[in-house]
Amino acid sequence: MDKDSNNQFGLFRSVFWPIHRIEVKKVLAMLFLLFLLCVAYGIIRNLKDALILTAKHSGAEVIPFIKVWGMLPGVFIATWVYTRLRRYFSKEKVFYILISCFISYFLLFAFYLYPQSEKLHLDQLGSWLTSVLPTGFKGFIALVRNWTFTSFYVISELWAVMVLSLLYWGFANDFTKVNEAKRTYGILNIGSNLAPIMGGSLALLFTHVISFPFLSSISDHWTHTICQLIVLVTCLGIASMGVYYWINRNVIGKEERLASDEGVLSVSTQRRLSLRESIRYILHSRYLVPLAIIVLGYNISINFTDVLWKEQLKQFFLDPNEMLEHMNKITIGIGILATMGGVFFSLMVTRLGWTFTAMITPFVMTVLAIGFFSFLFCGDVLTALASTLFGLTPFAMTVYCGSMQNCMSKASKYSVFDATKELAFLPLDAEAKLKGKAAIDGLGSGIGKSGSSLSYQGFIILLGSVALSTPYVAVILFGVLLAWIFSVFSLGKQFKKMTTTEQLTDSVPLPEV
Repeated sequence: MDKDSNNQFGLFRSVFWPIHRIEVKKVLAMLFLLFLLCVAYGIIRNLKDALILTAKHSGAEVIPFIKVWGMLPGVFIATWVYTRLRRYFSKEKVFYILISCFISYFLLFAFYLYPQSEKLHLDQLGSWLTSVLPTGFKGFIALVRNWTFTSFYVISELWAVMVLSLLYWGFANDFTKVNEAKRTYGILNIGSNLAPIMGGSLALLFTHVISFPFLSSISDHWTHTICQLIVLVTCLGIASMGVYYWINRNVIGKEERLASDEGVLSVSTQRRLSLRESIRYILHSRYLVPLAIIVLGYNISINFTDVLWKEQLKQFFLDPNEMLEHMNKITIGIGILATMGGVFFSLMVTRLGWTFTAMITPFVMTVLAIGFFSFLFCGDVLTALASTLFGLTPFAMTVYCGSMQNCMSKASKYSVFDATKELAFLPLDAEAKLKGKAAIDGLGSGIGKSGSSLSYQGFIILLGSVALSTPYVAVILFGVLLAWIFSVFSLGKQFKKMTTTEQLTDSVPLPEV
């Protein structure tokens, strides 16, 4: 059926717009909804980083502590709230309730919690903890002391978990058939990659050019910036609820909505594998081991480099407005590069092969990490080179190399890494595909994200700061990157062997490795 459907389109349309006329309204509406939600997330994501990094008694060392002691409990609580709401309300009403809760919190933070933060923060408790705990607990103390900023960081990150993953993609999966998803989800992903361009541009525009008249009485520049961006996010959230309402009334039939809401929250018949079960299942497959290393490699690398880079940003940008402007420009760059990579992904994987395409992300991260650590560790030696070629100090070069790595690695992740990872599952049989994906996703979340944050906490607690732990992190990082690269070659050979006798899809030529 997919083959016949694809044959109805010409070459150009099958690549850029494989949509039937009857599907256009639905696809455009879903694309616009995703675009609004991703633009809002891009704005608050940069804002929460700038806020936590430039807070008093805070810095990049607080981030690993927030991810473990803030994000993990936050995800569990938010998931519990979502399941409770679904027992009593339809999916449509839950969407409105949760978006309204996010907007209400952001407005509360911008117009009350942040202006009153000096009074609300636990400075006395923070000072006492500083006197009784070792220096390495500075990040944990900052988490407790600046609790309003910590809450903003956690709630902002929960937007991606609750709104994008649960609400949007849960809604899209309910009303999209498999053969339709194969053609339309690629377009939705390109739309999500375009959103950072708009998000970064809007943030810059509303920070420097456009000002809401009712906020003109706010004299402090940083407070004004926060209020401006939160009002903008509020407008985007309200607009997304309007689009969602329109889709449910004009695109999705009443019968489909009722069928989706029958009973309580649907639960997958496949039990989620525990971390121990995930490791055991992966170790029994020569094919899944390198794939697991690839997923772990990205999660560990991006967590390690993210903290190091943000520590340099903290020292380089003393003004939070300048830091936010820099991060918004990076967001625009991520959107542009990810969109270009997404458009040309099919061409790269069919002409240049799976191995070449999968190698792009670790190669980019390795090359730019070499530049980052070279200027970080050998700044005095490279002073003449940096000033002659670039007109910058070694410290500035460290910041910009880290910024370039963050931009290009995340763009590669959104455009080619995720796609090649999913492509690697296709040669497996149905059971191995299902269990293997569950195992690797669980391993990536359990060890890659949480494990790397816990490891960073250990270094900071034992050594006292992010700066002192940098050499040890660098050694681990390059070891992880090398293991990642070798795993790509190993998996590429197996992928080629398993796909030489059959096509991956009815319409896509066999990739050469």
